[in-house]
Amino acid sequence: MKTIIFLACVLVTTISFSQISLNELDADQTGTDVTEFVEILSDSPNYSLEDYIVVFYNGSDDESYKTVDLTGYVTDSEGFFIIGSNATPGVDIAIGSSNAIQNGPDAIAIYQDDASNFPNGTPVTSINLIDAIVYGTNDDDDPELLAGLNETIQYDEDLNGNKDTESIQSDGAGSFCVALPTLNTTNACVLNTNENQSDPFKIYPNPATNGYIAISSKFGGVKNISVFNVLGEQVLKTTLTGDRLDISNLNSGVYIVKIEQEKKFIHKKISYKIIFRKIYF
Repeated sequence: MKTIIFLACVLVTTISFSQISLNELDADQTGTDVTEFVEILSDSPNYSLEDYIVVFYNGSDDESYKTVDLTGYVTDSEGFFIIGSNATPGVDIAIGSSNAIQNGPDAIAIYQDDASNFPNGTPVTSINLIDAIVYGTNDDDDPELLAGLNETIQYDEDLNGNKDTESIQSDGAGSFCVALPTLNTTNACVLNTNENQSDPFKIYPNPATNGYIAISSKFGGVKNISVFNVLGEQVLKTTLTGDRLDISNLNSGVYIVKIEQEKKFIHKKISYKIIFRKIYF
């Protein structure tokens, strides 16, 4: 009975902490960034944002430079909510005429907390954290922001060399892609199968259970592969001339795979579960 109660509590906690997330970020645009935005997505439509805040962190000192209180607001009928520049189409909370969101390396985080606890200059923290993204525009990683927000990847809005015209978008499966902005609509890298139509790399099977994954690519040449655990520790590094990657030495768990090929790279999340088979003699 205690086990059932514990699992129920974990389930309720998981549900309550997954109701809203950071869905899209456009921090850098042509000129003075007059339509930059961060988009929040709720699991259900017209979801109350009571007691939630969004905190913006400056990578130069790893402290907050802006806090937006969401109390009194709700997401729309599709679950979207927009914080952005005054001229951003459909903006729900306007935060300035231009250059209101820093370009990076910086971070944005959602907390379930009181805005008064996050005055400007608050050090980065994971207390009461709901979701976060650390990002840049072709910048070196900020290890303090990553560690402070329990993140392992700093996403690059300039990944495709088009930082002024593209945004960072959730793929709906725990990672982000970079594509043309999709304000108030489904992200470019989210399909029913959680696969990106424009993504040149595919990983399968995922979850993996048989000690290997296949990594296919639209490019030619060697793939440079790095695998990280949830603590950000590199647990595997190799090169592939084919598609098959041996992961049989890894423990069961969730990993981030970094794939580099032909000056392109992407991070993908995989799950690996070791299945033991009984052998009868």
